[in-house]
Amino acid sequence: MDRKKILCIENDFETAESLFAHLVDRGYEAVIAYDGYEGFSAILRERPDLVLCDISLPAMSGFDVLERLNEISPMLEAIPFVFVTALSDRENELHARRLGADDYVTKPIDFDMLGAIVEARLGRARPNPKWAKQVELNDRGN
Repeated sequence: MDRKKILCIENDFETAESLFAHLVDRGYEAVIAYDGYEGFSAILRERPDLVLCDISLPAMSGFDVLERLNEISPMLEAIPFVFVTALSDRENELHARRLGADDYVTKPIDFDMLGAIVEARLGRARPNPKWAKQVELNDRGN
């Protein structure tokens, strides 16, 4: 199984290190960028399987990163883009989703929830065994 590459665009070093450690522990290859411009360049260079991006970044905001990606490359639309931000207000989340963000996670980060979101976005989510059992029973006509 090839390791999926996840790019984290996060200017807070402590948060970036936590994200990096969490992703590596879950078996992903993690790449860190510390500002929006560096992150935008890394997306083009690294072609990650998923992007985790803060909104409040130096050089270029997370919103700007996603807007520029939308403008320049329709082929990058397949890369899931998840905002991880301290901005918990409805207006910012709506703006993110209107730009095409796949998900919106607020800080402090719930790493179990983030892990589930990453797995789902990468198609690695495990089926619920209880639900799978119900399907098996239904398939047999019982």
